[in-house]
Amino acid sequence: MNTNSVTIQLPTDEISFLQQYAARHSITMSELIDRYARLLQVSQKYDIHPDIQKMTGIIPKDVAVEEIFYHHVMEKHT
Repeated sequence: MNTNSVTIQLPTDEISFLQQYAARHSITMSELIDRYARLLQVSQKYDIHPDIQKMTGIIPKDVAVEEIFYHHVMEKHT
């Protein structure tokens, strides 16, 4: 595999987070960025279905969706 070097500028907090994340998962920063780039490539191959896209954002942000779902499941299974 051919590789190139690239220099990027990110806020210090972001770099620290990425370094800690990579260390926790026993990978290098290069591997982390490579994996994310590959994930982005794959995700672009599949568009979100138009019906799903239409539903995006229809639930107001102030609705406690997880709480409502939790109560629904509890009522259903008790």
